[in-house]
Amino acid sequence: MKLPTRWSQEVRCPSLSVSGDGRELTFNGPSSSGDKEAAAARTDYPIPTACGIFYYEVEILSKGQKGHISIGFAAGDVKLSRLPGWEKNSWGYHGDDGFSFSAEKNGTPYGPKFGTGDVVGCGVDFSQNKAFYTKDGAFLGNVFDRVGSTTPIYPSVGLRHSGEAIRVNFGHEPFKFNIEDHVLQARNVTWAAIMNTPLRREFITNSPPPHGTAAAAMGSEGRGPINQLVLSYLSHHGYAKTARAFQAQYVDMDMDLTPPSKKSSTALPTTTTTTLSTFDGWGPGTHPNDIELRTRIVNSVIEGDIDTALNETARWHPKVLEREEGLMLFKLRCRKFVELLLEAAELKKRMKREEAAGCAGVGEGKSGFVDGMDVDDGLEDGVNGFGGGSGSGSSGSSAIPIKAKRKHSISHSDWTGAAAAQYESALSSAILYGQALQSDYKTDSRPEVQAIFNRTFGVVAYEDPLEAGGDVAEVAGQEARVALATELNQDILQSQGRPAHPTLERLYRQTAACILQLGLLGVGAAAFADMPKEFLDVDT
Repeated sequence: MKLPTRWSQEVRCPSLSVSGDGRELTFNGPSSSGDKEAAAARTDYPIPTACGIFYYEVEILSKGQKGHISIGFAAGDVKLSRLPGWEKNSWGYHGDDGFSFSAEKNGTPYGPKFGTGDVVGCGVDFSQNKAFYTKDGAFLGNVFDRVGSTTPIYPSVGLRHSGEAIRVNFGHEPFKFNIEDHVLQARNVTWAAIMNTPLRREFITNSPPPHGTAAAAMGSEGRGPINQLVLSYLSHHGYAKTARAFQAQYVDMDMDLTPPSKKSSTALPTTTTTTLSTFDGWGPGTHPNDIELRTRIVNSVIEGDIDTALNETARWHPKVLEREEGLMLFKLRCRKFVELLLEAAELKKRMKREEAAGCAGVGEGKSGFVDGMDVDDGLEDGVNGFGGGSGSGSSGSSAIPIKAKRKHSISHSDWTGAAAAQYESALSSAILYGQALQSDYKTDSRPEVQAIFNRTFGVVAYEDPLEAGGDVAEVAGQEARVALATELNQDILQSQGRPAHPTLERLYRQTAACILQLGLLGVGAAAFADMPKEFLDVDT
């Protein structure tokens, strides 16, 4: 979608000249002698209805002798020899008499006259399909009906006499009128209408309604499905304590949260975690502390403790490591290799800090991990080229062979102290683990595996991967941990027959997508149903 930002050089009456910046219009032709003659111009692009409210202001640089200036809107098929408001699908506010025109000959009294030095604002509210005007920052009221409801409309201005000139402001500079406050009022009206819309019984039964007035009007019958969705969301993301507290609160209120398919004659206990499972469709055989187990696994990945995540997943959710030919197992192992490299990098930085503080001198060597690893000839450029080096990063093989030898040996006579010993140990562990990882997957030709392999081993070439920037920092950083943890959580849930995303989240996304489509289809009120602001912004 493109917003109007200037008067068109092509779509204008020849009697009008347009300034170089596209903001000024000047009448240069012979003055019109009758009501059928005028000179109009419009913008290059129509106003997108999805913007909700569109507003622009016009400064009258000169009204000429009579001030026959019309400001408003026009459809693309309106004649350029007519003032806005004289033809069908055009609307205008005229400065010589203060009348409003909507495809009419005589017009309707509307506002004050305007002339040289005045600033006239013109807006359209697509939630009501009404126009409104301002004069020198003062609101004059809504006017016209069905503006832009059947055809795209353009900002349009018409002039009739020599000496008339205007300058437009499409947001190039601050407006005289407080348009932000006007938009906020329109948004509040739209949101109040949404909240007060009565919901059908079948909708209440099958789908969650919004919170607030509408939800309160439904009573416990309406809140039940919402509470199920909230409890499912908390369980999905591992908020066990909050889920138990939430469940206990509503059971104490005698609200039945059990899904219809799970109902029994026995009341739900509030002191066990097994009841939480019923809200996500978990079947029999679920571990009674499944939420805690899953949360511990996920948090282990986020904290970089990949061994714990691997061991716990293998023990409680082995199918996760087996599905897709062990793809998640491969990803976790690659992450462990990165964690080992990060550990070695941190120890090396510590060793340098101790050196700077007066410890023994450090022997000169290459920067980066390649001072402790030997990369095969022909592939070293590929490693160094990863993330912005000189090479292309392509070697014909996705694996980067690592030899168990060093180009520069590390001697305790050069690097002394516990930090040096720890660094040597961490570096050796990383080398050995990288060799084993490469050996185990060297025959795996899957493109996804090859791509992950290349990105993972690209970290080898950098002394401090987190400070390297680009793809290397992206692979090694905290966001990569979180992304992997989220994927693992989804895989565990799917292995238990549960959705990868909680129902509440999917409902939110679906509603947001529907609102966007409504806006694109011309429902102007959709612009004011701001879901992120209403449901996600902490300031709301």
